[in-house]
Amino acid sequence: MIKAYTGLKGFTVFFFFIAGTILFLSIFFLGIAKVIELFIPLVIAVAYLLIIVFLLGILPATFFKELRGSLSVYSVIMSHILGFATWVMSFFFVVKAFGMGGVVLVFLFQFLAPIALAGAMLKGAWHTAAHLSLWICFTYAMRFYSQWLLNLHPQDRKRGSIIDVEVVEVQKGEK
Repeated sequence: MIKAYTGLKGFTVFFFFIAGTILFLSIFFLGIAKVIELFIPLVIAVAYLLIIVFLLGILPATFFKELRGSLSVYSVIMSHILGFATWVMSFFFVVKAFGMGGVVLVFLFQFLAPIALAGAMLKGAWHTAAHLSLWICFTYAMRFYSQWLLNLHPQDRKRGSIIDVEVVEVQKGEK
């Protein structure tokens, strides 16, 4: 009788621990979604401002060779900010459209934006799908552009960066 009681007690403790964890995470993620809901207009404005600055500022400034190194850094920073805006919008859409099941799905597969994009298309939220697809494209375009700029930047080759240093075999001379 004692073994059955301890087994039942252990199962009960485990059940309440799992239920409490799920309840805590549900409240936590719903709270995050409420906070994000307040900042969605700001997130959208910042995302499109970054895209406009990239298209009208960074891309034309590439013609000046001495600016390419700093433009590469700015492009990477802007890409990460836009990536964060994409994540915020994707998380908000997944929580609002799919609830906690969507959050579990996101954590199960470990990528948020494609799930949110597919979910927006399936739900018929074409406006959200257009935002997300444009933001995803520009996030990775900015990252690839910055890498391309770094490859064009001639100052690294002059300074002898690790990538461009030629290995010269040194022979010992006889004395």
